[in-house]
Amino acid sequence: MASKLKKLWWLMLVFAVCNIAIALILFFGNKQKSPEESTKPIPQKNVYSIGVLQSESLPEQDKMVAGALAGLESSGYANGERLHIEVINANGDDKKLERGAKKFSSNKKDLIIAVGTDSAKALAKVTKNIPVVGVGVYLFKSDEVFKSHENFTGISDTPQVLTQIRTAAQCFPVNKLGILYDPTDEDSVLQLKILRAVSEQKNISLFEVAFNPDQRSDIQIRKFLGNVNAVYIPEDPAVLKNFDAVVKILTPAGIPIIGEQMEMVKKGALISVSPSYYRMGFSGGRIAARLLSGNFLPENIPITRQIDPDMVINMKQADLLHIKLPSDVWQRARKLYLYDNQPARP
Repeated sequence: MASKLKKLWWLMLVFAVCNIAIALILFFGNKQKSPEESTKPIPQKNVYSIGVLQSESLPEQDKMVAGALAGLESSGYANGERLHIEVINANGDDKKLERGAKKFSSNKKDLIIAVGTDSAKALAKVTKNIPVVGVGVYLFKSDEVFKSHENFTGISDTPQVLTQIRTAAQCFPVNKLGILYDPTDEDSVLQLKILRAVSEQKNISLFEVAFNPDQRSDIQIRKFLGNVNAVYIPEDPAVLKNFDAVVKILTPAGIPIIGEQMEMVKKGALISVSPSYYRMGFSGGRIAARLLSGNFLPENIPITRQIDPDMVINMKQADLLHIKLPSDVWQRARKLYLYDNQPARP
């Protein structure tokens, strides 16, 4: 009798534990998001309040901002009419970027456009419910900081490293390739990792110089002389500030520069294959307009990337370096003629 009661007691205990476990699973499985974490369709208004957060004062980011505003206007959302747009440019200041993100969040903007990776990450730290359209964001789909956010969508900026190296190799030798990068810059390190993989795939000897802004730039740049037959420059604010020195030292040595983006070609790089940042911004503006219609949530609009990069050649550098372009590159490239201080033209 005692054994039967003991067995019955254990069965009741197991039954109770199972019920508690099921109740907890149902509770947490169906737990609603807090208002701070949920994203709702943007309510219809006569005038919307929009924030644009720009992390750097770089020409490519300026183009993305201009493109985003044009994309909005082309969809019927012109600034001063249906939109009140506030632009904050952090100018590379992390504290200002953080304050700008917090300001837009606390002011409960209807929508925020984040220009650049750092801007998107700053906003991810302060809001999970305001719709954010990221423009030119690295690793947008895979970066951990965005994975718990359903309020983000936009355009990813994926470095065209493989295409750049493949195109450059058609024009000049790249078997001994140098890279000047900032080891403290996350995006620059990402491009270094991609270039390492490309170099291994293409059997390229990679010569790496970690740029230190506290040391003389010319001494660091001269490390390439005698060790490389081309140099790759990633998009990196610290390195770009010294880009004139890079051109001044490498060009007389007959070393062509592969630039990560078109602005470098204007300043003396020979070639670049990169996205059109204006078109990228324009696409972001059109996405923002879809959200403003109230018919979409960010999670309904997949994060995409630009698939129509521009190939740009600096013809003055090609002449100085005595490089003859193959006919297919000549036909596909946008050629910048920069002789005698004349403006660039296609």
